[in-house]
Amino acid sequence: MTARQTNKYIVLFLIGIISIIPIFLSNNIAAQYEFSNYAILQSCLFWLLFKFKEDRFKFLLSPSFLAVSYLNINFLIGSWVFKNDLVFTRLLPDYKLWEYAASRMFLFNTINFVIIISYFLRLNLRFNFKEQVNLNTINQRFLFQITLVSFFAVLIAAPYLEFIGFYITILKTVLALILITYAFKTFKFAKRSFFYLLIIFIFVLFSVDSKREAIFLVLPIILLESSKYKLSINFKQIIIFSGLIFSIFYFIIIMSILRNYGGFKADNFLEATTYVDDYIKSKNFVAGFMNNLEISSTYLHSNNVIEYIKKDKIDFALGETIIKPLFIILPRKYFVFKPRSAIDIYTTKHDDKFRNRGGSFPVSVQSELYLNFGYLSYIFALIFFTFFNGVYKNVLNLIKENRILNYVYLLYTYEIFLALIRGSGLDIFTVYTIIFIIFFFIYKLFLKLSYVFIK
Repeated sequence: MTARQTNKYIVLFLIGIISIIPIFLSNNIAAQYEFSNYAILQSCLFWLLFKFKEDRFKFLLSPSFLAVSYLNINFLIGSWVFKNDLVFTRLLPDYKLWEYAASRMFLFNTINFVIIISYFLRLNLRFNFKEQVNLNTINQRFLFQITLVSFFAVLIAAPYLEFIGFYITILKTVLALILITYAFKTFKFAKRSFFYLLIIFIFVLFSVDSKREAIFLVLPIILLESSKYKLSINFKQIIIFSGLIFSIFYFIIIMSILRNYGGFKADNFLEATTYVDDYIKSKNFVAGFMNNLEISSTYLHSNNVIEYIKKDKIDFALGETIIKPLFIILPRKYFVFKPRSAIDIYTTKHDDKFRNRGGSFPVSVQSELYLNFGYLSYIFALIFFTFFNGVYKNVLNLIKENRILNYVYLLYTYEIFLALIRGSGLDIFTVYTIIFIIFFFIYKLFLKLSYVFIK
């Protein structure tokens, strides 16, 4: 074992020790310690990240790092804004009824520790399917031109196809990811960087109500680009990272204004830019921005699930939400035994009227695992994330081998994983992935037939 590997295990041991501290605290002291708890653990996770040398990007972008960091940073900020009443007042009554701060923090800390450990377990998954339509053998210029035309055609047709909603969004994402992967393979850095921004900008411009999908596209772009660079602290990478974060936040603010946050009436992207300064200075900007980033809702409801279980308001689901994807095609109207999702179980208990109107509240993947299995969730978290880390490592191999164009659906699986960890539920993750794969293979067949016809 090398000195660097030893250092990793020392940091892991330290994270494990810090994770169990809350169980020894009273609930009142734990509630005061909450911000520090998540700040310290996230700092230790960054410390662990820089104990890696060649594989820093690999660990940074792993399902384990993303899931744990998302919860830690979300809860760190969430605990601060709730404690200082910087959220919408309608969210505060539930927060003020919380009684189990110590056990909640212990639970989230220790599940996150198991999720981190799962990254270090080996699971070799190889995707070597025989491709009936190999995108690498199709004329690449033809592929790019047809996909670009198809992308704009779908964008133009989208307003007239609102009745099929998220299907159009997924189809746009299929085409966008093919274009992004092509640009990664073909263009030089400056040209492809401009192209990436253009694709995201077009998503924002034509999909005001789909800001999440536009922002999610950033993740596969970073994953692709990470294969060419090493993560280190230098001026250039700080500038690039800062610019990326600023661009994401700016797009979020613009899309918030277009969706009438702050009461500004902007009809287009350029007009919305003129209100940015006024929106930031407005009284409710912090509360609105926290809500827009889903920090306030994810923090509140992910913790609230644990409170409800502790107070016997919700029973353990015993795997019901995990097996729900197996029953997706069965209409509940005729199959009343169909399992329910974590979002459905929690939202119905929290606000049944809101749920009856089709509303839902996010429940983090850590909360969903505990909702199903209680403290046995550690076992399932280990299995679950070991599998996802195995898929992720295989995606990295496909990128390295320049074969990822035929496996774009794996990039989408990686992208939509963000929705899973933020609390959309395993059923949504499964449905969206299946639909993407279907659209992707249909489009591959369309490309092959078009190429044969033109030849």
